[in-house]
Amino acid sequence: MISAGPNLYLAQYTLGAALARKGQYAEAAKHLHKAIELQPDSAWAHYEIGASLLKTGDFRTAIVHLEIAAGRLPAFAPAHTALAEAYEHTGRADAAKQERSKGGQK
Repeated sequence: MISAGPNLYLAQYTLGAALARKGQYAEAAKHLHKAIELQPDSAWAHYEIGASLLKTGDFRTAIVHLEIAAGRLPAFAPAHTALAEAYEHTGRADAAKQERSKGGQK
C-alpha cells in the first residue's frame, strides 16, 4: 500500500502506528512524520509520533508533538500522560504535574 500510494495519509499513519505497536519507534516516526506532512492537523498522528519519540529518547521533539496532540485532544488522557513524562525528562516538573492532573493522574 505504501509503495503504491506513498502520499496517502492513512497509509503512512497506519503503518507508523503499527510499527510503534511493534516497538519499532524510530521507523514508526519516519512514517508518522510523513503522515503529518500530508495532514498537518492530524492530532492522532502528532500523538503517535510524540509517543514514539518519547520511547526513542528524543524528548524535546516529543514535547512539540505531544503539546499539539494534547491541545487538540483535551479529553484524551494518554496524550497528557505522555506529555507529562516528556516534561519530566526535560526537567519541567511543574508542567509535568499540571499535565498529569489533566490526564487523571496525581
